[in-house]
Amino acid sequence: MPSKVSRGSILTSYKHKVEELRNLGRQWSLTEEEIDQVIQDSFSFLEEEIQNDGKLVTSCKKIQKQENKHSSIFNLSLKIMISVLLVAILFNILLSYHRPTYNFAVRNIQELIYPTMKLLRWVTLPLVKLFPSITVWYDELCLVENPYFQSVDIDCWACEDVRSVLDLSETDDPNLYQPHIGFPYIVKGGSAIVNYNQLEEMYLQNKLMMDTNAYRIKSSNSGWTTLADLMNHKLEQNPSPNQAEHVIWRLTRLEPTRALRKIFPRPSFVPTTVNVERFVLIDEPKAGAYVLPFPEGYKVFLMQGSGERLIILDPVPGCNSNCSRVSVLLKPSYFLYYNSWFYRPKSYPVENSTSISPCEKNVKHKNTMRIHEKRGRGQDTIWMTQEVGGPDKGVMEGEILLDRQRWRELIRKHPSQQVGGIPG
Repeated sequence: MPSKVSRGSILTSYKHKVEELRNLGRQWSLTEEEIDQVIQDSFSFLEEEIQNDGKLVTSCKKIQKQENKHSSIFNLSLKIMISVLLVAILFNILLSYHRPTYNFAVRNIQELIYPTMKLLRWVTLPLVKLFPSITVWYDELCLVENPYFQSVDIDCWACEDVRSVLDLSETDDPNLYQPHIGFPYIVKGGSAIVNYNQLEEMYLQNKLMMDTNAYRIKSSNSGWTTLADLMNHKLEQNPSPNQAEHVIWRLTRLEPTRALRKIFPRPSFVPTTVNVERFVLIDEPKAGAYVLPFPEGYKVFLMQGSGERLIILDPVPGCNSNCSRVSVLLKPSYFLYYNSWFYRPKSYPVENSTSISPCEKNVKHKNTMRIHEKRGRGQDTIWMTQEVGGPDKGVMEGEILLDRQRWRELIRKHPSQQVGGIPG
C-alpha cells in the first residue's frame, strides 16, 4: 500500500468494506437493525482501545516524572551533604590553626550546646513513641564498644609491686590498710551469702519492675534471652544437661539496683557511689572460663554470693611487662576489690561448685582460690599464691616493698598464718 493515500480513496475503501459486512450479515440471515448494531459496537471497541492507549501513555509519563523527581532529590541531597562536609572540614581546619577563631567559637558555642540537645530530644520524641523499645538504650554510655581500644602510655606504677591479693579480713576498715588504689585485696566474710533461691524470690517480689527495667540478660543458652526466661526455667531444680551454662544480668537503673541491694547489702567499708551499674553473673559448676564484664567505674568490688570461682587478674596489655598476674579463689561471702584500670579479670571454674556473687560495680557467681600469706623480716614481705585449676599452674613469688610503718600496722593485725589450704 502506498505511503501517501488520498482521503477520497480511504472513504471509498471504507464504503466497500462496510458493504461487504452488510452482505455477510444478510447471508447469515441478520436484519438491517442487527447489522447496524454490530457496526456501531465495532466503533465503541475502537474508542476503548484509543482511550486505553492514551491512559498507558499518561501513566508512563507520570512514572518518568516521578523517577526524574526522585533523581533530582537524591542529587540535591548528595550535593548538600558534600557541601556540609566540606564546610565542616574547612571550619575544623580554621579552628585548629587560627587561634582567634577558636576562642570566638568556644565562647559562643558553649551556650548553644544545651538548647541544641534539648531541641534534638524534642524532635526525636515521635521516634520514641513509634519505637518505644529503644528507651532501653537511654542508660548506655557507649552503644558500640571499640574492641581494639588500648590505653596509650599508661603508668603502671600501681601494679608493679603487686605479687598477690592482699588479705584484709581482720581489719576494721580495709581502706585504711590498702597500700594504694591499685592494690587488689579480699575481705573474707565481707559480703552476704546468697543462694539462687533467694535471687528467684527477689525477682518474683519485683517481677513487674524487673521485667520493665532490667529484663535483658546474656546467656550461653540461646533459649534464655530475658530474665523471665531464666527464672521460669528454675535452674536450681532443672540444671542444664552439661551443667556449663553462664548468664550475665546487667542492671543500670536505680529501682532494680535497690531491690538487688536487699539481698546483696553494701559492706560498711565500701564508699557510697553514684554509679548504679551492677552485674550478676550466674555460673553452673562446669561453666567455662570468660573475661569479666568491663564496668564504667575503675574501682570494682566483687562479692561472692555462693559457690566458688577462681579469679585471675591479668595486667592490662600496656602493663604486661611491668606487672604480674595474680589470682584468688573466691568462696561464699568473700569480697574482692580490684582496679579495672590496671587489671582485666578472668573467671575460671572450680569443680563441683555452682556460684552467685555481687559487686559494687559488678555482681558475679564465682569459685575461689587459696592464698598463703608469709611475713618476712623488716619491711620486706614475701607473698606466695598458688593458682588452682587455671592455666600455667604454679607458684608465683615476689617481694612487695611498702612503707615500713604501714607494714608494721598490717603485721600487728595479721599474724603469720595459713589463710587456706592448697589442694594437692
